[in-house]
Amino acid sequence: MNHEVRSGVVAFQPRARLLKLIGSELISDEVLAVTELVKNAHDADAANVVVDFRAVTSPEGEIVVRDDGFGMSLDTLLGHWMQPAATSKAHPSSRFTPSGRRMLGEKGVGRFAADKLGRHLQLISRPKGHREEVFAQFDWDAFDNEHLLMSQIQNRWELREARVLAKAGTVLRIGGLRATWNERMFRRLSTRLSRLRSPFRELQNFTIRIESDEFPEYAGELRTEILDRAPYWIEAQFDGNQTVDVNVNGTTSVEHLWNGTSDLRCGPVKVRIFGFDLETDAVARVGPRMEVRAWLREWSGISVYRDGFRVWPYGEPHDDWLRLDQRRVNNPVVRFSNNQIVGFVEISRDGNPDLVDQTNREGLIHNRAYEDLRRLLYFVLQILEAERQKVRHPSIAATPAVRPRGESQDSLPAALERVAKKADPKIRTELLKLANQARESVERQEATYKRFLDGYSDLAALGQAAIGLSRSLNPQLETLRNLAKRIRERTLGPSKKLVLSYMDDLEQTIAILSDRVAMVAPMETDAKHRRRALDVVSEASVFALLMEPVLRAAGAEMEIVADPADVIRIEMRPETFHRLLHILATNSLDWLHGIREPRIRVAARTSDQNCEIIFSDNGPGIAPGIAERVFEPLFSGKEGGQGMGLTIARNLVTAHGGQISVLTDGRRRGANLRILLPRKRSRATVH
Repeated sequence: MNHEVRSGVVAFQPRARLLKLIGSELISDEVLAVTELVKNAHDADAANVVVDFRAVTSPEGEIVVRDDGFGMSLDTLLGHWMQPAATSKAHPSSRFTPSGRRMLGEKGVGRFAADKLGRHLQLISRPKGHREEVFAQFDWDAFDNEHLLMSQIQNRWELREARVLAKAGTVLRIGGLRATWNERMFRRLSTRLSRLRSPFRELQNFTIRIESDEFPEYAGELRTEILDRAPYWIEAQFDGNQTVDVNVNGTTSVEHLWNGTSDLRCGPVKVRIFGFDLETDAVARVGPRMEVRAWLREWSGISVYRDGFRVWPYGEPHDDWLRLDQRRVNNPVVRFSNNQIVGFVEISRDGNPDLVDQTNREGLIHNRAYEDLRRLLYFVLQILEAERQKVRHPSIAATPAVRPRGESQDSLPAALERVAKKADPKIRTELLKLANQARESVERQEATYKRFLDGYSDLAALGQAAIGLSRSLNPQLETLRNLAKRIRERTLGPSKKLVLSYMDDLEQTIAILSDRVAMVAPMETDAKHRRRALDVVSEASVFALLMEPVLRAAGAEMEIVADPADVIRIEMRPETFHRLLHILATNSLDWLHGIREPRIRVAARTSDQNCEIIFSDNGPGIAPGIAERVFEPLFSGKEGGQGMGLTIARNLVTAHGGQISVLTDGRRRGANLRILLPRKRSRATVH
């Protein structure tokens, strides 16, 4: 039986209801709908846009959006506005308005925003240089019909003499409101429109106003003076390559070289973040407590701006896109929560091509560039949080390792003695006795404080070494597991030679593990063991051997330099000296990643009273602007860094009567740390 073959072509015939379905996906709520209409006014080169709410607490109310932009001609209305997705903004040659503004509304969703707000729309527009105005009206509910095709819905238009618009511009009258407006919606809209424009640029040629007969208190834009009173703030600018320029609380800008696990692909970024403390006294220092707390509830979070305008929903209340609340759980004393910060991030469409909007305009696509943007913001927050700790706990940042000896003029014993000199002889003796008791108590407390600090510094240094050791041990342990598995599989077969080969590999891996465990083994010693004379060059050489597996894995070399005739001795336990060198070496290796032929150099020599150790590497070095801060607790220039390594190193050095500092004379390449420790003289050299 023969069957006739039939063929042909067919076109999609979208149902009218498709317009409603698309609109509901693109526009999530009424506040976003109004914002989209304001963006349309921006793209029309308007200098002013007014959103007028009239009796909107009832369905009979009306929303009118007026702008003084270049308006629409009849051809524009019929050829673009009436053809969803046909907007000319998507073409590269039309990305900018005639005045040079970057287009914001590339998806052509203005018509959907009007539908979201009300059932009826009257559009009146007058283009520049024209005496006529275009009038069109739409019944959006007519599209909510699954039986009709989109082409079957007719909308009336006319071209008439201008009677509504005295000059160029557009008016949208939206009636039959789908939702009644309340104070909460007005507050959200006021906040959203006031945050629409980026704080990084002054857009004085685009003014947004709200008018309302029922909520006049929300007219205009929200005030942002509270930002000027924030106790902590930071500005950072990433150049898109390796440099992050940072300014904290108005100090001199400092360049940080990016030192993350991988390069950033998010492109150039500007960041401005303001931090707040939420304790009652701290809030009161910013302004009236109720006002400040209410303001923070609306403004907290980090917003993203592209080419000067906001990308939603970043920075909206309860939109913790950086998961700052979860991050704070692990360290609540140091980390900011999402409701403690107000932040602004500026990107551009040209400079950040990989940061692309999701189709529904509700955020950016979660790709590699998006994750790198998050990493950059964590790094900036890390610097601001360190500054906050410095301000909140100045004694921690300023105190070296032990309190300096010598009695302050403002101490209690000194004050009692001053009073005793002027007191009646009958009570002078008692006051002097109290002063002596107070002095003895202070000395006991200082001695106890020093013992505690010495013990904690040793434990912290051991922890730093353990972290580095675990990183190097894990790959070797995995190799051992695989080798054991293969040996077990082959033992049952005839492959005796192969088994022996596996055993050789196993023994070699065990040898490597032994070397690496040796890095910690000398540190596991009796805490009561006293300091003893130590030969710096000899112990540094021992440490270099212990570090060899780690150095080899990083492709780095360590050089010990000293005059063979020079006797360089200090008073310190060998394990403590190893811990100190391990912290410095680990810090250097972090910054030597990607450096060709990485090297670490330990040079030692003696002076009259001290032993001088210059610990250096050929990495990017330490910027002069942060040289004094690298020893502060929690301050780190490395992505995800704890900021404690050099703090612990300083405590170890100062606990032994020494000093550690960064050399920034400009003559040396890379990072250069200078350690001065009291020289231990042999009896033969004492005169």
